Amino acid sequence: MDEILVSFTPLILKVASLLSNKDPNLREDLIQEGYIGLYQAIQHYRKERGSFPAFAKTCIRNAMISYLRKNKTKDLISLETIPDQPSEIDIDETLKQREFAKNLYAILTPMESTALKAFLYTGSIAEAARFLSWPYKRMENAIARARKKAGILVQLDKGGK
Repeated sequence: MDEILVSFTPLILKVASLLSNKDPNLREDLIQEGYIGLYQAIQHYRKERGSFPAFAKTCIRNAMISYLRKNKTKDLISLETIPDQPSEIDIDETLKQREFAKNLYAILTPMESTALKAFLYTGSIAEAARFLSWPYKRMENAIARARKKAGILVQLDKGGK
C-alpha cells in the first residue's frame, strides 16, 4: 500500500494542480479527493479491467472532477480542456522515488512512519491528526521530523553525485 501511495503521489499532485486553476485551497481539496480516488481504485480493481496504473489514473481523475462538479467551483478551467495524463509513467523517476521512499522509511521511527503515511493518505496535517486520533501538535512534530530526515537524505543524494 505504501508503494502505491508513493508512486501515485506525483500524479495526484499534477492533476490537482491542473484542475485547481492556481487556487491553493482548492488544490488541497483535490489532492484529498485524488487519494480517495486512489483508495477506491485499490478497493475495486479487478485484473479483468486491465492494468492497475491505468485504472487508478482514471479513478483519481474522475474523483477530482466529480468533486469539482458537486461543488460547482467558480473560475475553473473547462473540464473538457484538461488533457489526459500520459499513458506511461517515467520509469526512471518512479524508481528513484521508490528508492528514496524506501530509504526514508528505513530511518524514520515507527511514530514518524505512521504520521507520514497518514499525512500522505489524507493530504494535510490536520486531517492526518484526525485520522489517527492524535493531537494536532503531535502530528505536526512527527511530520516536521520526517521532513527534516527527508531533507537530509536529499542532501546526501546531491552530495553523492
